[in-house]
This record gives sequence, structure tokens and C-alpha cells, in this order.
Amino acid sequence: MMETVLISPCLFTGVTQHGEVEPPVFFDLETTGLDTSGCDIVQLSAISGDRLFNVYMLPRCRIAEGASRVTGLTSKGQKLFLHEQPVDTVPIKEALQLFISYLRTFNKPLLVGHNSKRFDCRILLRILEEFYLIDEFLEVVSGFLDTLLLSREMFTLPKYSQPFLVEHFLHRGYGAHNATEDVRALQDLYRVWNPNRQLVNKHTFIYQTQE
Repeated sequence: MMETVLISPCLFTGVTQHGEVEPPVFFDLETTGLDTSGCDIVQLSAISGDRLFNVYMLPRCRIAEGASRVTGLTSKGQKLFLHEQPVDTVPIKEALQLFISYLRTFNKPLLVGHNSKRFDCRILLRILEEFYLIDEFLEVVSGFLDTLLLSREMFTLPKYSQPFLVEHFLHRGYGAHNATEDVRALQDLYRVWNPNRQLVNKHTFIYQTQE
């Protein structure tokens, strides 16, 4: 039986063909709930510079009321709705394959998310394993970075939620809990923070599959 295990820390060495550091790819999920062992992905977004990826998926399980209240996402029959407006969806396996294809357009980027070590990565990797795409995915990324852990080391603040950090550092609100808006805001935060390579390497981690 294959198992995905966490290995930390990891030295991030992604560079472009011109020897420059590969820009990170910021990613976020919206899900049917908070149970990382069983919830489904409903929205997957990523961004690097102005290169945006976004896809909605019809979940295979019920979207929890709390999740719908936060994200505005609901499902009925074979349709997904965002704030009561229908959105186009892609089958889960196809959505994951599209995400891998998007990541291939970079040179093994660092995948950056907020609270991703405890939440987003666990869900994403579990579902990639389910569809036998985990090895292909791990081949196209250098590692993962959790900006929640990074921000806790860089700053002393009363809280570290992404909406609070955006308000504190960028002096604005945004459409939190929409994955597309989350990744755009996280990229802006990261640019303002401009963490050094040593700090990034300290908080970078990888996963490997084991028999």
C-alpha cells in the first residue's frame, strides 16, 4: 500500500533555465468541510505572477453548512453554485491533471499556501493518491511552504489568519474564502514580506510516497 509521508525541512533549489530563482506558485483549496481525511475539493486555484489557474469540481459528498456559509458554494444534483449562481465544473481527475499541466509550465516551483501543511496539502495529496496521480504531481514541484508557519516566525502579531494579515500588511479587505481571491492576496503578502532564502528553506517541506 502506498503512503504519502512528510519529510521536513527541504532545501528549495528551483531555478529557471537562466539561473534565476523560480517564482513560487501560490495555491488554495475550498472544500466540502474541515475533515482532511474525508472532505472533497470544490475549488482549486493557483497563481504565479499573472498566470492564474482556477477550476471548480462537483463534490462527491455533501458540502457542510459551515463551509457553504463561508465560501458561498452549494451543490444540488449535478450542479455547483457560487452565491446561488451556477458555475462550470470539471471532473475531479481531469481537474487534477489540468493542475499538474499548469505546474509543468514552471521549473519545479515551490508550492506556497496558508495553513497548507495541516490542511490543503493533506487533502490535495490524499485525492491525488486516490486517482493515482501522486507520483506525477510530486515530480513537477520542488516542495511546499506554509505561510502560516512563516509569518509566525517573521512577525509578532495577535493572530495570523490570512484575512488579518492582508488587513495588517496590505491595508485592505478582500473576498476571503474564494480560492482565487485567496491566492492573489497571498501572493501580494509574500511580495511585501520578501522572506530571505534561509527562512524559506527552513519552512519548506516535501512529501514522498513509500510502500
